[in-house]
Amino acid sequence: MGKRSPLRPSWTCSLRALIEAGVTVRGMCDTCGQGRDVDLVRLAQIKGDAFDLWNRRTRCRLTAGCQGWNRFYHGGRGRMEAMRD
Repeated sequence: MGKRSPLRPSWTCSLRALIEAGVTVRGMCDTCGQGRDVDLVRLAQIKGDAFDLWNRRTRCRLTAGCQGWNRFYHGGRGRMEAMRD
């Protein structure tokens, strides 16, 4: 980790850890600005509970025709923080 790398909370290492910690995760588009809470239980059923959202992104499906990327944010420390280095 470099000087500017955020300290990654241990409870962000997997979907299982996020669910157990009761953390809210939100996907937000870098282009259209739309956001939505992520259903972690449903995502764990699809991807497996060891799946890690850190440094992940997915194409926006929140706004029709948007070509942006959804990035993930966690709310485990009282504010929404980016889940990436």
